[in-house]
Amino acid sequence: MRRIISRLQARSKMSHNYNIWRAKNVYFSTFGAYNNMNTSKFSAIFLLCICLLPKLNAQERPIGYWRSHMPYTNAISVASDGVTLYTVTDLAFYTYNSATQELNTYSKVEGMSDLDMKYVAYDATTGYAILAYKNGNIDLFKDNTFYNIPDLKLKSVAGNKTINHIYTAGGLAYLSTTIGIVVVNIDKREIKETYEFTKNNQAVNIYGLTENGNYFYAATSAGLYRANKNAPNLQAFSAWTALDSNHVLMSIAASGGKVFTASDSIAFVLDNDTLRPVYTTAANDDIVHMDNVKNGIWMSVYHSNTFRGMGIQMDASAQITDSFHTTGEPSQIITLADGYTWYADMFYGLKRRVSGDQLDFSNPNGPPGPYASDIYAYNGDVLVAATTTTDLLIPTGGTSYLGFGEYKNGKWTNYNSQNYDPLKNNFLNITTVYKSQDGTVYLGSASDGLLIINPDGNWQQFKENSPLDHSVPNPSLWEVGGLTFDDAGNMWVTMFGSTHELSVRTSDGSWHSFVVPVARPYPNAAARPVIDESGQVWYICPGGGGVMVYNDNNTPELASDDLYRNFGMGATGNLPGANVYCIAKDKSDAIWVGTNNGIGIINCGTGATNIDCQAEQRIVQYDEFADYLYAGESVKAIAVDGADRKWVGTTNGVWLLSPDASKIIERFTADNSPLPSNNISTIRIDPISGDVYISTDKGLISYRSTATDGGEQNDSVLAFPNPVPAGYSGMIAIKGLVENADVRITDISGQLIYRTTALGGQAVWNGYDYTGRRPQSGVYLIFISNKDGSQKHVGKIVFMN
Repeated sequence: MRRIISRLQARSKMSHNYNIWRAKNVYFSTFGAYNNMNTSKFSAIFLLCICLLPKLNAQERPIGYWRSHMPYTNAISVASDGVTLYTVTDLAFYTYNSATQELNTYSKVEGMSDLDMKYVAYDATTGYAILAYKNGNIDLFKDNTFYNIPDLKLKSVAGNKTINHIYTAGGLAYLSTTIGIVVVNIDKREIKETYEFTKNNQAVNIYGLTENGNYFYAATSAGLYRANKNAPNLQAFSAWTALDSNHVLMSIAASGGKVFTASDSIAFVLDNDTLRPVYTTAANDDIVHMDNVKNGIWMSVYHSNTFRGMGIQMDASAQITDSFHTTGEPSQIITLADGYTWYADMFYGLKRRVSGDQLDFSNPNGPPGPYASDIYAYNGDVLVAATTTTDLLIPTGGTSYLGFGEYKNGKWTNYNSQNYDPLKNNFLNITTVYKSQDGTVYLGSASDGLLIINPDGNWQQFKENSPLDHSVPNPSLWEVGGLTFDDAGNMWVTMFGSTHELSVRTSDGSWHSFVVPVARPYPNAAARPVIDESGQVWYICPGGGGVMVYNDNNTPELASDDLYRNFGMGATGNLPGANVYCIAKDKSDAIWVGTNNGIGIINCGTGATNIDCQAEQRIVQYDEFADYLYAGESVKAIAVDGADRKWVGTTNGVWLLSPDASKIIERFTADNSPLPSNNISTIRIDPISGDVYISTDKGLISYRSTATDGGEQNDSVLAFPNPVPAGYSGMIAIKGLVENADVRITDISGQLIYRTTALGGQAVWNGYDYTGRRPQSGVYLIFISNKDGSQKHVGKIVFMN
C-alpha cells in the first residue's frame, strides 16, 4: 500500500500542474462549482485527497452478499470425529470444536445444496461428515467444503425417499431409507449400490443398520434382518435372514460384541439370535434413538406428556450404568474421547452434560424461529415477529411462545415469555413488530393485544379495559392485525374482527377508534396498515375482503367527516383478486396490492375514496407474451426500495422489478440462489443499508441490494470495498448520497472512467471503465452532485492490482 501511494505521489509531482489543471477543469465543467477557487488551494485539497487513504469499514458487506438467519435450537442429529461435533437442525448445519469452542454455521450461502435436514454421520476413514436431507439429497462435508450427491434425490420412485439413519465403515456410508439400504462410496462421491428389501411385494422401510463381527444387522418395519458382510449378493433380499418378524424396530446399535435394537417402547438385546427385552418404557414414552458408546449404548427416551426426556446408558450385558433427565426431547447422544457426553435436543439444540442432570448449551446465535410474520429493519437494527399465522391471523401449530428477536451488530437477541419481563404476563402469538427512533418497541399479538415497551424498560399492555376491542367472534382474543405511524407521529392500529377495526393513538397520547360498516366475508377483518402521502390509511381485509382506504380528513377526533372505501374485484375496485395478502406504497404514492391473482395498482391520491377510482391491472411483457402483472400468481409480499423498484415475493420465489414493473432486474429462486424456499411470506428493506430481508417457510435470509434511500444531502459518503483489493470481482458501492445523485469517477488527471446515477442513495459500479478494462492501481476521484448542483461531494477510491 505504501509503495503504491509513493509511486502515485511521485507521478503526481512530475505532472503536477497538468494533472491539477485537468482534474480541476473536469470538476468545474461537470458541476460548475468553485469557479473562484485558486489553483494553489485546489492543489492542496487534491494532494490531500491522494495522500490520505480512506478507512476500511469492516462491517460493510459487498453488493450481492447473502446472509442466512437460521435458528439452531432444534437439533435432530449429531455426530463427531472425537473432538468436533457435527450437528444438524431442521434447516441448518453447524460444527462445534469441543477443544477450542469454535462454532461455525453453514447454510446454502456457504455451499449446502439443500435444506430440511434429516441425519448426520461421520466416517473416520475418509474424514467426511455425511449430511442427509429429507428429500433424499446427500452432501459430503470436509474442510469447509460441500460435495453434493443428488442421485437418490433425483431417483424416480413410488413414495418418498426418506433417509432414516446412516452407518459408516471403511469409507462407505450405509443409508437406511424407505427404499432399502443405499451404499455410498465416500471418496468417489457416488452411490455404489442399493440393497432392496421387499416383502410380499411391498418395500420394507429400513430404520437403521449396524455391524457386529462378520454380519450386518438391519432394523426394519418388518423386524430384524441379518446378512454376512462378505456375501456377494447383498442387493438381493434373499441374502438377508429374518431374526425377528414380530416388531417394528426403529433403532439399532452394536457395542461390546452385542447388538441392541428397539421399537418405540421396548429395547432388546440380541442373545443367541433371539431378541430379549431389556427395557420397557412407561406410558406415553418413546424410545427415540440408540447410539453406541464404548462397551455399551446410549438410549434417548422422550416423555411426551411432560415435555421431558431421558438418556439411559447400558453396558454390553444390558445393565443400566448411567442416566440423566432433561427438559426437551433428546434425539441422539454421543460421548467424546474426553469423557463428556453431548446430545442433540429437538427443542434446545446441542447440549453438553456437565454432571448428573446438569447441562449447558452450545448453540450458534440465531433468530427465535424459522418464520417471520413481520419484520422491522432500519440502519442495521432488525426485529422479527416469530409467530407464523394463516391468512386469517390464526397462529399455525397452536399457541406460539417464540416471542420476537432482534438482530443488531451481527448478533441475535431473542425475547420470550420465559426470559423477558414485559412478555411474562402471557403476551404470546406476536405477529407485529415496530421500533421507533427513540428506541420504543411496539408489539402486536394475535391474541393478547398491543404491548409498548419503553427504552427505560417500562411497558404498557392494551388488552382488557383499553381502547382496543376484543374480537367479536372470539371475545377472549384481542387480535392486532398490524400497526404503523404517520408523519405526524400518530400510531394507527388495525384489529382483526373487532367492532372498531381501526384505532389511532395521536402524538399527544389520546385514542380514537373507528367503525367501518362495510360488509365483508370476514366482518371487520383488518390487517397490515400503510399510510400514503395524504395521510390516508390503507389496510388489508383478510379472507377475501379486498383492501380498505380510510381518510380521517386530519381530524381523528371527529368521525363525522371521515371517508372510506373498500376495493374489491370488478366494478367495486378492479382488483385482480379478492384475497389480498400485502400492500405497499411506492415513491410516487401509488398503492401496490398483492392478491391471489397478481398485482393491482391504485394511484388516485385523495380521490381514492371516490367510486370512480379503480385499480390498474397493468399489462407487462417479460417474454414474447404479454399478460397482466403476475396474473395467476399468489403475491404474498411487496416491498419498495430506495430506487422505487419493487421487490415481489410469491410462492415461486422473488423478483426485483423496475419502478414501473416493465422489466425484471433480478429473479431469485431456491434453485438459482441461496434462497431457502420459493414460498415467500414477508419482504422488508433496510432503507439505510439496502439489505433486503426475505422470510420464507424455511427460514429467513438477507440480501445486500444495490439501492438505499437517498437523503437531502450527501451524508457520511462511503465507498466499499475501499481499497479495492486485487482480484476483487464484485460490485463497488458508494452510499450515503443525495437522492438519485449524478456520480462520476475520474483518474487523477481528470479522465472520466465511469458515470452513473445513484439508485436512491447508493451508486454501484462493476469496477471496469468504459472500454471494459479494470483501472490500474491508483487513487481515483469520485464527484457527486444532485440535479441542481446544490449538493456536491468529492471522494476517493483506491484500486490495488
